[in-house]
Amino acid sequence: TNGRSETSAADPPSRAARAVTAARTAADELADWDPDDVDALVRSVGERLADSETVSRIARSAANETGRGHPGTKAEKIATMLDAARRTLRNASTAGVVDRDGAAGTVTVAGPTGVVGAAVPATHPVVIPAVLSLYGLAARNAVVFAPSPSTVETCDVVVETVRRALADAGAPTGAVSMLPAPAAKPETDALFERADFVVAAGSEATVAAGQRCGTPNVATSADGVVSVADGSVPAEAVATRVAVGATYDFGAHPAGDAAVVTVSPAVDQLCAALEAEGGYVLDAAERDRLRALLDEDEADENAEADPRGNSPRWLAAALDLPSAAREAAFLVAEPDGAADPLATLPGIPAVAVHGRSGFDAATALAAEIGSRHAAAVHTTQQRRARRAAERLAPGRLVVNQPGIAATGARSNGFEAAPVLGGGAAEGSQLRGGLTPDRLAQTATVAATSIADEASHRNGAGDTLRGP
Repeated sequence: TNGRSETSAADPPSRAARAVTAARTAADELADWDPDDVDALVRSVGERLADSETVSRIARSAANETGRGHPGTKAEKIATMLDAARRTLRNASTAGVVDRDGAAGTVTVAGPTGVVGAAVPATHPVVIPAVLSLYGLAARNAVVFAPSPSTVETCDVVVETVRRALADAGAPTGAVSMLPAPAAKPETDALFERADFVVAAGSEATVAAGQRCGTPNVATSADGVVSVADGSVPAEAVATRVAVGATYDFGAHPAGDAAVVTVSPAVDQLCAALEAEGGYVLDAAERDRLRALLDEDEADENAEADPRGNSPRWLAAALDLPSAAREAAFLVAEPDGAADPLATLPGIPAVAVHGRSGFDAATALAAEIGSRHAAAVHTTQQRRARRAAERLAPGRLVVNQPGIAATGARSNGFEAAPVLGGGAAEGSQLRGGLTPDRLAQTATVAATSIADEASHRNGAGDTLRGP
């Protein structure tokens, strides 16, 4: 049980308790696998998940079940992330001997953590279960998923795809599973309490449950990325990158661009450039309607009017915007300061634009309204990029790239990460990206690197001995 809570003999075991018990049996079996066999297993599972027909089928399921996103866009997102994850796994050291230091006389060995319990939010019904399955298996763990109510069927499709690959490889199929339907927060809480490691991605309630469960956890923010532009990069270039992040999967990604803070003289140019990229700039009355819509959604993450992950056309209709807005790819809003509910616009195809007098003031505002899991800076000056890293202190910072690049891209050195954490500032035990090595436990073995000069002392060396 590894110290996790148990049901009493008088109570029937909960669905979570049964799921964790079964997963622990599979994890114990997988722990005995040779690292080379585990590598082959993960490659096999990855190939099955990345099959183009499988990706298309799962993307359609996600779009139909959640009512969010477009199947084609989701398929591209899933394929891109799986490609990045498989590329990361080729260089990952998660099982067996992972490091040797001949000079120091140390060897580091990686072993499994046990059972990973993970929430599956409506905004990531495929990427999280698919990539976490690969990362968990690479570290010889079992993974149990707790899908949100609107992702049960899609999560089940992903899990069954993985389980078929496990069966074909002769691996325990119980190594990847999900809580039986119907989805319920008490069962998710019970999973978090019983697992050995928790990934709590999703709503504020899910993150809070992960933080209070008493299990080592990764509690990840969904607040989007705030970027800083110092005016040295042409507005057109900044707008192109911000537009990519703001529209990625209809804005429903915690690394999507949610706001950009630039120097005051560049605000009008940036807004015009964003408009040229397909954005629609809201006027004062339209901004009021957006505030009201977001306020209605605040209390109920599963509300029918939930704008998160919905198309810009849906958003334009919900706000009763003119016909020109119905063709826009995203919305652009100029908020009334840091306290405005529109200061950042995560989860929807929209971006907030702020202006401040100078780079230092712009960075200070970005630090105030941004989240610590990731940030972006647009500048031609390396020293300003370093300053942004120091003042924003994000887990990952991208320079002259869309915010979404913080999850890992071919164009940068980041390993693929299905979730990002901001560390202690966000109440998370993860700072940066959740990579395969985070799901393994390491033990470092040290031998003496100095010859024993007193071998006659029966191996005691310089150790003081009692009477």
